[in-house]
Amino acid sequence: PLNGAPVDQALEVCRALGIPRALVTCAKDNIASAHTILACGGVLEDERPGADGFVIQRYWVQTE
Repeated sequence: PLNGAPVDQALEVCRALGIPRALVTCAKDNIASAHTILACGGVLEDERPGADGFVIQRYWVQTE
């Protein structure tokens, strides 16, 4: 597992449930989370406005 153990655990649950890919998000300014998602195979889909003016990055991670 990576340093992003919670992400790894969530992806394992998705695999067990037969979910082929998972949407994982983080605030754009949260560089550590973005790196963890990328390390798990995340591919940036887009950025969207979030609450309180934050920009949310949306990543898809293949689980199969």
